[in-house]
Amino acid sequence: MRDPAPTTEAAALLAPRRLAVQLAGFAVGAALLVWIIRKAIGEGEWDRVLHAAPLLVAGLIACTLTSAATNGTIFFVTVRPLKRIGFWDLQRLNVVATLLNYAPIRLGAVTRVLYHLRVDGLGLLQIGAWFSLVGGIMILGVASCGLATIVHPEVDWMWALLVAGQLLLGGGAIRILGSIPLVARHGRGIDAMTIDRWSLWGAIALRTIDLAAFAGRMALAAAILEIHLEPRHTVLLALVALTASLIPFGRVGFREFCVAVAAQRLGMLAGDVEANMNQLALIESAGEVMVFVPLGLLGLGWLRKRWRAGQGGEQSGGTAPCR
Repeated sequence: MRDPAPTTEAAALLAPRRLAVQLAGFAVGAALLVWIIRKAIGEGEWDRVLHAAPLLVAGLIACTLTSAATNGTIFFVTVRPLKRIGFWDLQRLNVVATLLNYAPIRLGAVTRVLYHLRVDGLGLLQIGAWFSLVGGIMILGVASCGLATIVHPEVDWMWALLVAGQLLLGGGAIRILGSIPLVARHGRGIDAMTIDRWSLWGAIALRTIDLAAFAGRMALAAAILEIHLEPRHTVLLALVALTASLIPFGRVGFREFCVAVAAQRLGMLAGDVEANMNQLALIESAGEVMVFVPLGLLGLGWLRKRWRAGQGGEQSGGTAPCR
């Protein structure tokens, strides 16, 4: 049985009820963002931001570029056993999809699905299996870092060993799950993606780099504001930022709110904690906006061209047979 056509899938993904939920979520997120900005402006000290060292700002942008590149590469290495898709195509699609997630209707995931249906000729179930693997590896990375930080609060060699051990165990579990006959028979290629060592372990290693980039951006945002963050708090706030950015209602507001609240709950500072933490949430988020907005806008022309060209399977290689 063939998967639904892109137009049919678009109608399902953009059903009125889904749109209403997305718009309501965006309104709540926008209200949260306005609230945080007002608190930060009214109570925060902005001279540190205005006179921030250029190297710190450059580092903030570099961490975001690293995160963007690793995410695009994760999609590239995981899909290779299923189908050969151009490396730079996936990098461009990644930044465009991230940009579209800032819209009132979170269009990033919808754009990814429709693009791979139309341009790459993948089936809907194949895309679902692929995205499930990418999502599972993200959950594994976040859970490993979070649990290691709870068990061993000091970010040192023992912490690193705890993280590495969990990643190895989790990666092994994913391989075993992918090799189960029932999964191999109905998983639409997920077995090929999980059994392939370069695909699975490469994605896990890249996700680790992505998490480090998130922590680096949080640490640099704190340095700009001259806030002392303990390494464990930096890691935890980075995990909050990454997890909150996946909230399906929208990218605007929820992430900043979650980071600010989490920072305040950690009780890292005395005095005007709330103002500093609101600033921290905004600066960390701005480090991502400064990269994804301009790159995403540049990528829109490429997306339009590729979409109008239609299916490009003959340029990217054949699709692995469905099982």
